Amino acid sequence: MKEACLLLGLHPRTIQKWDKQGKIRVVRTLGGRRRIPESEIRRLQGEKGIRSVIGYARVSSNTQKDDLERQVEYLRQSGVQEVITDVGSGLDEKRRGFLRLLDRVVHNEVDKVVVLYEDRLTRFGFDTLKKVFEAHGTTIEVLNQTDVKPPQQELVEDLVTIISRFSGKLYGMRSHKQKEVVKRAKELFTQA
Repeated sequence: MKEACLLLGLHPRTIQKWDKQGKIRVVRTLGGRRRIPESEIRRLQGEKGIRSVIGYARVSSNTQKDDLERQVEYLRQSGVQEVITDVGSGLDEKRRGFLRLLDRVVHNEVDKVVVLYEDRLTRFGFDTLKKVFEAHGTTIEVLNQTDVKPPQQELVEDLVTIISRFSGKLYGMRSHKQKEVVKRAKELFTQA
């Protein structure tokens, strides 16, 4: 109820009144408390022209859960009410949270997406994704802009990321062979 009030900008008594009038669909708990389904909140947001501000946080592996929690906390401190999270590679376009965010943007439910760094949203194609979001009236706010790196350094990092990802698929992310391939790629590219 509290979250619904925040998302809709309504007082709890207004929601209670609307429930009695049949203007809003609620679900009652065993204790008699009202719960407003997310689909109902979206419907009302669409009627009122309210669109969400959503934070997005991602880490690459389960060993980085503490970093994910820090990202979520930082986003909440910056005023974001709803945060979507993912654990997976920034190259993986099938991340559940990312697809859920994309679906909401495409359905014009999101006003702004807030991320800590560009690469949390996607490793490649950030500018393309930004254009797609803008076509649906959604802006992307990056809270921590990284220092501009020389083009050569960016290219090396991108190539190592790609090699790491594909060798991980081939050999397994934790295998000795995969780590050796990544190590040799780093050595090769840093010599150039």
